[in-house]
Amino acid sequence: MNNDGEPMEYDNLTKPASAPDVQGGVLWADTVNKLFYLYGGEYYQSSPRPFSFWSYDAIYNSWNTVTPDASQSGIERASFGASVVQEDTAKAFWYGGWLSNASVPEWNAPPTALSFFIEYDMIANTWTNSTGPDSIGRAEGVMLYIPASDEGMLIYFGGLMDNGNGSLLAQPMNVRDDSQRQEKGADEL
Repeated sequence: MNNDGEPMEYDNLTKPASAPDVQGGVLWADTVNKLFYLYGGEYYQSSPRPFSFWSYDAIYNSWNTVTPDASQSGIERASFGASVVQEDTAKAFWYGGWLSNASVPEWNAPPTALSFFIEYDMIANTWTNSTGPDSIGRAEGVMLYIPASDEGMLIYFGGLMDNGNGSLLAQPMNVRDDSQRQEKGADEL
């Protein structure tokens, strides 16, 4: 088969019915252990199940739930947030996104854009859920990792801002917000 320089396609991958089918989530790649972790997303035309963290083992072609650490207890499934993996430290990040009746069981409020910043440590299997650089809910943006300095930099831009009164605004791409730099430190944005 000629792939015209593209990687080989595999069509024999399996997925158990218990592993969620979601949209607006992310697969975090653990390049050392050849795993993908499924975080976030919303269910389409079905009710969401309680959050469980899934991994896909690329070597053994198997989906498994990750045994939760106590730090996972406050983590909810959000959708359409910004995400990136810092491969050299095996850490995955998620910022903002939506909580809604398509992502959280028994959610009975309008969709809410989050201002939370989640970090998952793939080596320690621990979660950190902290506030973002401010209290403005954001969703549908992009996050990039830049390997600058010892710790690197996370850059977020684009997407939507929820100002809390039910209206959404596009995140300005031409305005620098120095409050983020002061609160989190230049190397943590």
